[in-house]
Amino acid sequence: MLYLIKFISYYKNMNIKYYRGLFFVSALYDFILGVAFVFFYQPIFSLLNMNVPGNPAYLTFCALMIALFGVLLFMIFLKIEGSRRLVLYSIGVKFIYIGTVIYYYLLVGHDYVDLPFIIFAGLDFIFACLFIESLRFIKE
Repeated sequence: MLYLIKFISYYKNMNIKYYRGLFFVSALYDFILGVAFVFFYQPIFSLLNMNVPGNPAYLTFCALMIALFGVLLFMIFLKIEGSRRLVLYSIGVKFIYIGTVIYYYLLVGHDYVDLPFIIFAGLDFIFACLFIESLRFIKE
């Protein structure tokens, strides 16, 4: 019986380490992506053959929000226990972006959604699914 308790404790600790790593990688991804689009959006758009928006203020605001979201994910990484509500919020943010891409692609026209944004939505879907899975181990 004692061996089983030790195994469960070890298994839980390994999962917490895995999920902390997940949130660290996700934090880096969103923070770097946001900062890159704030300061280097013109070369990025040019390199990826994307349409540059007419007014970059909207892009800058969105990029800063993504960078700020990366900070939130880093806060989850630092103290994963008790961060369940932040994880739920993170899942919502990921699905809002995915929904926006799907909406514009299917209902407005695929010309309005550049391929990199579809790739970002795919990555966000993977992160969202992993965040949902993490809720099994993250307590209130």
